[in-house]
Parts: sequence; structure tokens; C-alpha cells
Amino acid sequence: MKRTLSLLVLLLPAISYADGLEQDEQLNTVFGPSFSDYENYQPFTMEEHKTYFQVWKSRTRGFSDHYAINIAEIEDKTLETFKQTQDDSAKRNCIEQHNSNEHSTIVNGYETLSWTNVCQLEKMTVTSIQYTIMGDEKFYHLRKLWKMPVSEDKVTEWENLLAQTTVCNENSAEHACTAE
Repeated sequence: MKRTLSLLVLLLPAISYADGLEQDEQLNTVFGPSFSDYENYQPFTMEEHKTYFQVWKSRTRGFSDHYAINIAEIEDKTLETFKQTQDDSAKRNCIEQHNSNEHSTIVNGYETLSWTNVCQLEKMTVTSIQYTIMGDEKFYHLRKLWKMPVSEDKVTEWENLLAQTTVCNENSAEHACTAE
């Protein structure tokens, strides 16, 4: 039972807490109607008890193929310590796991860290792409997850999509928002 609960923790998106979403920072993502798979997903948003969580689950495969965005209070987090908690969970639950495509950079003045993880369970392979941004006001965690075989082309397409995600602050010249 304990192992089953641990596996569920690994497979479900992490829910993070935020003090409301009224802030000057804005998350900008290109995931939308022009993205090749967009019509294949159904969105859900939860905003209660200081929580912001949005997930798009596959219309045909459910949560076995989903994309999630979490926005949280910073609360002494660093991108590296957050990644370590994700890696520790994978090490506890996966028969075999490895990270690839780890990339740390600065985007619009904010630190980002991204990586791809493949976790082999007894009867399933879980592939996830994680992209994190440390804002001034919030911590942003985006994750694309497949609990089924997925092609390298599809993984690359999603890595490229997430790499275009930015955070801006309309009241900061250092983190300026571009006019659309």
C-alpha cells in the first residue's frame, strides 16, 4: 500500500500553494490553439485555498497524457532544491530512471531550469518534461507527462514549447512584458 501511494505521488502533478494570483508577474506560454495538440486536451483550473493549479488532460487518454502548470509562493525554494525533490521521488519509485536535456539559463532576467525524466516502473514508462522559473513573486512549475510510450519527436516538440515560456513583470524594466 505504501509503495502504491508513493507511486501515485510521482504520477500526479504536484499541487503548489499561492497567495492568490493578483500580482504584477505574468506567466506567458505559447500553449494554446495554434499548438499542434491543443484540441486534444481538456483544461481544468483550480483556484481555492490559496492554490493555483491548471491541468490539461488528454480527451482520449485522460491523465496518462497531461500538461500541468503550478504557481506557488517561493518559500525558500530554489530551482535546484525543487529539482532534487522531484529526483528523490523518482529514485524512490522507479525501477530505473534517468534525467536528460538538463538546461539552466536566464530568461527575461529570471532563472530557469528544465529537464526531461524517464522513469521505468514495472509495467509502464513515465516520461516527463519539467520547466521551472523562479520569479520575484512566485515559483512557476510546468510539467508535461506521459504514462505510456511516447516518440522522441513528440518529446522534442514539447521541450521546444516549454522552452518558449517566460515570466514578465509589468512594473519592472528588468523583467519587462512585451506588447503583443
